[in-house]
Amino acid sequence: MNVCQPVIGDIMTSEVIFYDPDYENKLKEFCKERNITYLPSLECDDKCYKLEKDKFKELDINSYQKVGVNDYIFDDTILEKFRKNHVLFVFDKNQLVGIIHFSDYNRNPVYVFLYQLILDFEKKLRNLLINRGLTNEDMIEFFNSKKNDDKYYADKFKRYTKREMKKEMKQLKPFQVFYLEDLIALINHHKILKLSGKVRKVRNRIMHFVNPVKYRNYEKATLIYDFKSFEEFFKEVKIFFNQHKKVTNKLNLERMQI
Repeated sequence: MNVCQPVIGDIMTSEVIFYDPDYENKLKEFCKERNITYLPSLECDDKCYKLEKDKFKELDINSYQKVGVNDYIFDDTILEKFRKNHVLFVFDKNQLVGIIHFSDYNRNPVYVFLYQLILDFEKKLRNLLINRGLTNEDMIEFFNSKKNDDKYYADKFKRYTKREMKKEMKQLKPFQVFYLEDLIALINHHKILKLSGKVRKVRNRIMHFVNPVKYRNYEKATLIYDFKSFEEFFKEVKIFFNQHKKVTNKLNLERMQI
């Protein structure tokens, strides 16, 4: 499954608000309501205006304030730039074509991309287990071996040994009734790979359609977002990318009999 990572142009805002001295007071309110500092210049794509001490000051747009319209949204350099400026200017070559705020990572293209990648990841985890000759019964036996020491696994064992669940297993391909964390646990148990359970955080956010970038306080300000939540989400996705690559590489090695 070939899943393409979105680029900045897929989630940016192309309807840009520029600094205009004729609307200075309204633009001050606009910036304060959204907790943003910079507005692009109407006259020059390489200039911007910074709101500082209730006054706009003209400045050059520096390289750390710029991103390319075709840059991948989870490129490492993007996070570093957002740490310095919460609004970045999007360029196509030398032309300003939009802006992006870290809250734009709540947009649908991010969800769709990660949803597809999670599906691909879970499918590959099942294939790893099947390639080792493991079956649903091996998963149930794994739960059984853990149930006396952990109520979590005791509940799992009870659930998957019910008649209705056994019937469902017979109607599906191996391991399709189990959760992501179960697949990872069994892979780790059999030492097929060493995988992190942290990928579950990304999976739960996306599958339950929870905004990864949270508000600082929604009841007080509906336009101000919490950067820390974005930073945590970005790091979680990077961990997930690493684990997905690790699993894909393992399957490729097995396919090539290396």
